[in-house]
Amino acid sequence: MLISRSKNLTIQVVKKFKLAIFTWSGLTPSDVFRAGTIESLEVLRMHPNVNRIILNSKDHHLVGQDDITASVNSTVDYLIVAKGNYKMAVIPPEDILAKSSIDQYIDSLNSTLKKRFVVTKYETMKRAFSSLVMPKICFFFHGKATNKKPRSIVFS
Repeated sequence: MLISRSKNLTIQVVKKFKLAIFTWSGLTPSDVFRAGTIESLEVLRMHPNVNRIILNSKDHHLVGQDDITASVNSTVDYLIVAKGNYKMAVIPPEDILAKSSIDQYIDSLNSTLKKRFVVTKYETMKRAFSSLVMPKICFFFHGKATNKKPRSIVFS
């Protein structure tokens, strides 16, 4: 279900999978990025069963350090009142400078929020979705559920 669409941010919720998808694109001014972060957290408040998030920033440009800090702080404030744990899959930007800013964002979230909000990086939406929605199946296919040799899975 499409929740919101703007020039820089599209928000979707897939209730069946308890999943929110936040897609950022383009060069985002600081005030727009911060407002988008708050809007994203409001969507999570409106959908308390959602505990999986895909942050697709493949076409997003550089985010400033102050904006990263503000986003992490807003997320921490949200989690103080939120119930449960969240898993987030991030598709990093293709741009090298933007990729370094998303790495700072991921590191900040992981170090600040520990296990309440686990953030992992993936190269494609397909891999991100698979890791969040089908972790037990992927676990089995990678040979961790048994001591047998891992099976191959082809992702594109």
